[in-house]
Amino acid sequence: MKKSSTNKLSTNNPHPNLDFTNIEREIIQITEEVKKLSKASFMIKMRNTLLPDDGGAKGKHLDGSIIGNLIKNDEISNLVSKIRNEPKSSAARVKLVRSILRLKKEFPLSLYRDLMIQAALTLYLGDIAPATLQITGQTYRLYLEKIVSIHKKNLVVIRSDQLKNVNLDLIPIEDLVKMDEDEEIDENEKLVLQEIKITIKLLEYIETLDEDTRSSITMSMKLEELIEHSSKQKAKRLFGSSAKSGSSKNKYMLIFRKTLAALDIIRRIPILHSIGLKIVSKLQEIDNKLPMPYLIEARLHMQALRILTLRAIQKDFSARPAMTPTFNKAIIAYHKALKRSSFTNLKPGDITVLSEFAQVSYYSYEQRKVLNLANHGVIKILQTGKKAVDALVPRNRIYLNKQKQINNAIRLMKRFG
Repeated sequence: MKKSSTNKLSTNNPHPNLDFTNIEREIIQITEEVKKLSKASFMIKMRNTLLPDDGGAKGKHLDGSIIGNLIKNDEISNLVSKIRNEPKSSAARVKLVRSILRLKKEFPLSLYRDLMIQAALTLYLGDIAPATLQITGQTYRLYLEKIVSIHKKNLVVIRSDQLKNVNLDLIPIEDLVKMDEDEEIDENEKLVLQEIKITIKLLEYIETLDEDTRSSITMSMKLEELIEHSSKQKAKRLFGSSAKSGSSKNKYMLIFRKTLAALDIIRRIPILHSIGLKIVSKLQEIDNKLPMPYLIEARLHMQALRILTLRAIQKDFSARPAMTPTFNKAIIAYHKALKRSSFTNLKPGDITVLSEFAQVSYYSYEQRKVLNLANHGVIKILQTGKKAVDALVPRNRIYLNKQKQINNAIRLMKRFG
């Protein structure tokens, strides 16, 4: 156990199971491989189908054999063959994952990780659908639950002397974690406790994710739809004065609404943040006058910051270097949303942007030391937040308290800054 602890501490991320950035990179790499194979000639595809798998016994994510080689039955084998022939088939990958989940067996953590990657791969390949979003959220939750389950068993073994004659299944994981707060523990156990606390909090973040996905994602969309609309030429036609511009704009607004609903789910799953940012960038290309795509971009960065902050609170110091750059990206996106919003003739979308920025501006003041923000930078953010909240108060007095907080923060920063 001590040797394992040393190995973990020597890496940049002390919690490799929660290294979502590395998992994202892996998914992106597989996505590129799938795209290359899909464009390959007929002979190359036949060669990949007929010749033995290069991945050996472990298999590959490219065709799902990494799962098929571990769980062998006719249904799984048929699905792996279908994916090998049609690597961009999202339906086959979703069926593959669901077929494993229907077995209702306990699998090693590595398989849950592989299932999560297979599910997320469908979204990175451009299929943003109720089924693909739902299965990705479900596998992400199962992966987190498996991490907690494994650690609970290990903690029970470590504390077996303290827990004699106790039904271990009835002990909540939170109680096991609290038992160590006043005790001296080794580095390995400390890392385990950190990972448990982070994972439990991540599970809280997605408590209603499955329900929200079912209720809000009712229509499918393809990334190609956005790519098609994102060229400058098509955008000009879309908002030009031609006879077809009205129907084209209506079509885009439908795509726009579907995309925003999907992004609200995507931002809650860390391994989907990269594809979320790509989708947002396409919305921004189509019409850079709308504030909402920039607001969604800011929310994606703030969700990433939320996870980094959670890790930092649990003394995962590897998270700290990324916190300030992530917050800065969020602020830049918020400013772009503000520039596209009205401070005088407020519409519902403007109220959302201004209200959210007022909250974030005060957050920058509260967290300035943790985020290592320069005082003059915080004052600028607060002054913009004041402008936003001053526009909101005449419309709704519910913002009076936030206005008072921001004014006090500006006064204190100028006095001691």
